Amino acid sequence: MRGRYDYNVDMSPTIKDIAARAGISYATVSRALNGKYGVSKDTREKVKALALEMDYQPNAIARGLVSRSTKTVGLVIPDIANPFFPRIALGVEERLLKFGYSVFLCNTSWNSDREQNYLNTLIQNQVDGIIISPVTQYSDAIESMIPEDIPLVYVSSHPEGTTLSHVMVDNVKGADMAVSHLLSRNRKRIAFIGSEQDIHALDDRLAGYRQALKRANIEVSEDLIVLDEFQERSGYKMIRGLLDKGIVPDAVFAENDLLALGVFEGIRASGYRVPEDIAVIGFDDIPIMSHPDIQITTIHQPKYRIGVYAAEVLLHQLTLSSSERRMERVTLQPELIVRRST
Repeated sequence: MRGRYDYNVDMSPTIKDIAARAGISYATVSRALNGKYGVSKDTREKVKALALEMDYQPNAIARGLVSRSTKTVGLVIPDIANPFFPRIALGVEERLLKFGYSVFLCNTSWNSDREQNYLNTLIQNQVDGIIISPVTQYSDAIESMIPEDIPLVYVSSHPEGTTLSHVMVDNVKGADMAVSHLLSRNRKRIAFIGSEQDIHALDDRLAGYRQALKRANIEVSEDLIVLDEFQERSGYKMIRGLLDKGIVPDAVFAENDLLALGVFEGIRASGYRVPEDIAVIGFDDIPIMSHPDIQITTIHQPKYRIGVYAAEVLLHQLTLSSSERRMERVTLQPELIVRRST
């Protein structure tokens, strides 16, 4: 069916439809709409008025084939349910929006196969760049599948062996601060509760834990280090497992705040008091940690700023050719937030 302007009313009008209506060439319409040279002021205004009248919407994919840019970026995170990652995502999104980019958000749920599938989808959709908080442990598994013309930036952690840019907090320092704080409260028997899935942060935070104990001349007891899969009640299960075996620490450093919440609940369910019997400290500073009924001490990560910096690094990488790109490393500093649990 044809309308009065001689374009298909069942489909969005195209540049060719505008050209036919205006009686000028397709190339002239394209130059007018994209602000290119070689078009008079009157023609440019006529074309823009027709585009508005005909409700013309530029096709991003078609435009990308010409400009080699789709103005889209993929953001891949492992756990949308963890309040830590949405704050990073907000920082990424708000910074990129200022430069006209749209963000495709992908949640891998700590699954490496799902991560691979999402990366394939983003590549097929010709995103301009990718920001990822990786699940995969080794860089080759991710980087071997990314075309050279698509810059990739790691956020919050990075896989082993990478030479690509990354933005993260100083995890070793943060863990050292957490354990040092517990030591300053005269806690000597400090347990470490961690997630095996978050391998990148785990290694650094465990190193910081060991470092602080060694500096205080306290021998690390492997019985006090408990690791498990990261699930909703993992922290609860791990601390109950320790206590049920008669292993009673006087403090617990949980690798992240969701684990710390489970630890907090498990201690109280076992008949112990926080902090009188067992002190608790987490890592991330998600909002619920400051709730009046919880008040758990934690290590603050500037989550929003981490996202903003990741976007800034990617924007810079997008201005360079693949041969010009070099690793950019941004390490933000953690902060101790003391609350009632210690």
